[in-house]
Amino acid sequence: MSYKATYRTRTYRVRGRTAKARTNPVPGMKHEAALRSSGAELVAGVDEVGLGAWAGPVAVGIVVFRPGTRVYKVRDSKLVDPVRREWLSARIRDQALCWATGLSWPDEIDRVGLSEAMRRAGGRALEGLNVWPDYFLIDGQWNFLKTNPLEPQVKMIVRGDCESVSIASASIVAKVLRDRLMAQLSQQFPPYLFHLNKGYPSPAHKWALSAFGPSPVHRRLFAPVRKLAEEGTEGRLLPCLRPEAHQRAGETRLVLTLPG
Repeated sequence: MSYKATYRTRTYRVRGRTAKARTNPVPGMKHEAALRSSGAELVAGVDEVGLGAWAGPVAVGIVVFRPGTRVYKVRDSKLVDPVRREWLSARIRDQALCWATGLSWPDEIDRVGLSEAMRRAGGRALEGLNVWPDYFLIDGQWNFLKTNPLEPQVKMIVRGDCESVSIASASIVAKVLRDRLMAQLSQQFPPYLFHLNKGYPSPAHKWALSAFGPSPVHRRLFAPVRKLAEEGTEGRLLPCLRPEAHQRAGETRLVLTLPG
């Protein structure tokens, strides 16, 4: 399978100001190497997926590679197509020392807010690790692991999924997991086409919301969804169409087993 390294422009905010930057075509290991040269042995990459979606969970992925491991062909998850992401995810999970994901579902997001939901998803991912890295590289400018009782040491990297192989790998693993969950939800709630839009507000998704009203896996946190819910739009979906789930700490969680 061949990959063409490509650039793209990303918009981000620094100290309240909007800026644009051209991404690196291939993420590297310079951040991991710098930390290891200063004494760290294990360095983890951390990234979140699904923050701006109107439906479905927020997912946080963590990937830890052994020192000296080189995983080729890893790219920013947004730069590769779904088939390549699936292939890369299997490759990453096979070569990683350990990896973990954490989820926060819409009922929890609506109850505690998006920021706290991200912290909880990150905490669940941390609990899933069977080794404890010396340092965590987190994509972005917000350390959503800071308030975790385990108090990990972190380094923030703007556009980290384009800069760091570890962060890009975490993004791929989390996105593949979340995309599979959204495909399952699409079977439960066909009008919203979750398998295509992954819960993000595409035109078709917005139309389905206006026609059918919010489903049980929509986030009432977002104003357009909340408005429909408060207006009592019942829609035409049968009330029995809910995802198969079990309850843990008051949240809806789907069960998905990754191959390998």
